[in-house]
This record gives sequence, C-alpha cells and structure tokens, in this order.
Amino acid sequence: MLNKTADEKLMQVVDFSKKYPEADVNVDGYTDSTGPKAYNVKLSQRRADAVRAYLVRNGVAADRIHTKGYGMANPVASNKTAEGRAQNRHVEVRYTVREEKKVHVMQ
Repeated sequence: MLNKTADEKLMQVVDFSKKYPEADVNVDGYTDSTGPKAYNVKLSQRRADAVRAYLVRNGVAADRIHTKGYGMANPVASNKTAEGRAQNRHVEVRYTVREEKKVHVMQ
C-alpha cells in the first residue's frame, strides 16, 4: 500500500507519461545495505516491478516501461544511520525520449 505522498508522485509520473507517449519510462529500484547482496537485488527488482504495475494499472503502456533492480548500489545517503538506510530504499523513475531525425542523402 502506498502512502499519500508516494501515490501523488506516481500519479505525476502517470500524467507525464501520458503527455509524452514517445518517452520510454525507466524504473530503477534500490535497497539499503542490510542483508545479502543477492536478496537486495531481488528486492530492488520487486520494488521496480511494483511501480511498473502501478503505472500500467493507471494507463501507461507496459511496453514503454523498463525495470531494473540495483540492490544496494549507488546509495543516496549513508547506510550507517536508520534515516540514511530509509532514504536508500527507494525507486527512481527516468525518461528516455527518442528524437527522430531525417537525413537527406543527395544522389
């Protein structure tokens, strides 16, 4: 179950995704450093997949969404404190916009 803030942020992602249908959505999951590495990679993937499921339920095309679990890689805060570990348990959403360019070749 998402808290109100997380739900609001994800609805912003849904709205942006609908406004820019040409953009791919990249969902990256992360964990803190507690527990074994293999477990954390699986947990972070489940986090990313849960966000993907939310986006799909709310109208974002599944084929536009790419997920990856990174485990404890790239912490945003120190894992030495409870507050830091809480910040490291998160999901990031990035967009990739492909720009079509035409090249005219003279013969």
